[in-house]
Amino acid sequence: MPEQNPSPNDKQTVKDAWTKLFLAADILRTTSYSVINLDYVNFAQFPIIQFFLECPDASPAMKELIAVSGLSSGALSQAIDALVEKGFLERVSSQTDSRIRMVRTTEKFGAIRSKPVRFFGKMQADFRRSSGITPEEMRKVKSLFVRLAESRTGGELVAMKQLSDLETPDLVSVPSRRLDRLPVWMLLLHFTTNLKLPTLMYFYGNTGRISLGKLRILNYLFFLSYRKKGSPTIAELAARFHCKTGLVSQTVRALTRDDMVETVQDDRVKLTQKGLFVRRMSSKSYTCFMDRFFHGLEPEKVAFFMRFLDLMLDYLKTDGKAFLSSGEEIDIFG
Repeated sequence: MPEQNPSPNDKQTVKDAWTKLFLAADILRTTSYSVINLDYVNFAQFPIIQFFLECPDASPAMKELIAVSGLSSGALSQAIDALVEKGFLERVSSQTDSRIRMVRTTEKFGAIRSKPVRFFGKMQADFRRSSGITPEEMRKVKSLFVRLAESRTGGELVAMKQLSDLETPDLVSVPSRRLDRLPVWMLLLHFTTNLKLPTLMYFYGNTGRISLGKLRILNYLFFLSYRKKGSPTIAELAARFHCKTGLVSQTVRALTRDDMVETVQDDRVKLTQKGLFVRRMSSKSYTCFMDRFFHGLEPEKVAFFMRFLDLMLDYLKTDGKAFLSSGEEIDIFG
């Protein structure tokens, strides 16, 4: 891996870490959905699909999936019913208590899950060749990502000023032995999902759990605000998430009622003062978490981790685009 000289202890490095992790996760998540061709899956079904992509052998109860997805019980039931009808999931009774209904994947889901697993396996091999990462370095990276995912899955969320009661919902835990089996790209998705949801759920405590549609749009607006990139139009948001403008308009109206966003001239969507406050507090939470994580690592491991993130993002934006277009008729980097 080429030598660089990041400063692992300064605040900017800590912020850069979670920003790069989120950016890479967004690219990988979009790619996985494109590879599977899940255009027919709606917003409410996405977090359920993502959970079972990460944990295909799990059989969670409804209350556990509510915590994972951030959906209301009614919305979750409808989403699961739709996925059962499509043949991806099935409902079963708990072996210990027949009154408890569990959800598990079917063989059909296992077949579609194999597509991104094979795709990213090839992509990871290509990345290793093009970046010059050695097998030993890849093992070090894997151990760091397992440690990162463990720290987030363990239910720990650092207390924020005046928000010491902020807690992580009862997320379905992924045992360490299962994390060890996951590839780096899946560990990255697992970590970022579990880091984002609790903070936003906390701020939506008075209005109910946040839907995935709201979450995706807010995440994007938070990112644009954090990077001072301006405000997108409804049409630009629809293009970004590959959905109809009517659905985006409906979600934006709901966020407007929540006083999180507002629509200004030229149909542009921007965060309100409340939305900006939530974004700042979310950023503070992410920064505090990464700072604590880094303090548990030796400085050379922090520097190694940051160099790997830079290499990964460089690949996704350059060589990764060529790799996609060479064998897959999708291009999510354009």
